[in-house]
Amino acid sequence: MSGGEETVFLQDTNAMVLTFDKLREILVYLREKLPQIKRVTSYGRVDSLMKFSSEQLAGLKEAGLDRIHSGYESGSDRVLALLNKGHTKDMEIEAGQNVMASGIELSVYFMPGAGGKALSGENAAETADVVNKVNPDFVRIRTFVAKHGTEVFDDIESGVVAECTDVEKMLELKRMINGIEGAKGRLYSDHIVNLFEDVNGSMSEDKAAMLGVFEEFEKLGRREQMRYQLARRMGMVGSLRQMGLLDTEGQDRIDAYLGQVESEAVFEESLLWLLRHYI
Repeated sequence: MSGGEETVFLQDTNAMVLTFDKLREILVYLREKLPQIKRVTSYGRVDSLMKFSSEQLAGLKEAGLDRIHSGYESGSDRVLALLNKGHTKDMEIEAGQNVMASGIELSVYFMPGAGGKALSGENAAETADVVNKVNPDFVRIRTFVAKHGTEVFDDIESGVVAECTDVEKMLELKRMINGIEGAKGRLYSDHIVNLFEDVNGSMSEDKAAMLGVFEEFEKLGRREQMRYQLARRMGMVGSLRQMGLLDTEGQDRIDAYLGQVESEAVFEESLLWLLRHYI
């Protein structure tokens, strides 16, 4: 519980794996014993959500479930297979539409770059299509970072998958947002692995402003882009406008490091090293 015991999260796992009757029992008990609760939230894998009808989900809403977070990760079947997610695009759409029809808020997660260079365009287009068809309340961005010990990391190390660069992942997210048409919810870039924290807003009303963040970056010379990327990956800034707030010591650290970078490849490896320490 958090916020002065006003919100409850049903553990940090996939609580939707439980049966309808068990979940309803838990929710009713929570609401009876803790009447001050304003929101109850759960994680829910797509394959777990699929076992509930929209009527059952509405029953869980009535019992007190307010929001579900679901790690869709991608709208591309080929990317989902690469990640071993265990579900398909069609399942994402059906499960998402059922949740939305029930009145429960839906927050879905997507990972730009998860399909590597070869599937980057497909990942952006198919993900946008899922957002358009589900119309979730929230889309949360978690830029893909391969973790040591995973099959995807091994695929990258062996050359089976060519990992997108930091900028390529950014451009993929830009294409995804550009492809969203008609969705009414909000998009959040609220994580340290994302290149920009200020790509946030209504998907219907703030789309141009969100795309403008990427366009501002693209207008910079490559040296200034690299300065921002490094400052961001070192946790010094969250947006381009914050670069002007860096003190002299911070600016000197960035410039000193860049002065030692021999190539784009070396620079990219440095960014990945920093990113993987966040995972």
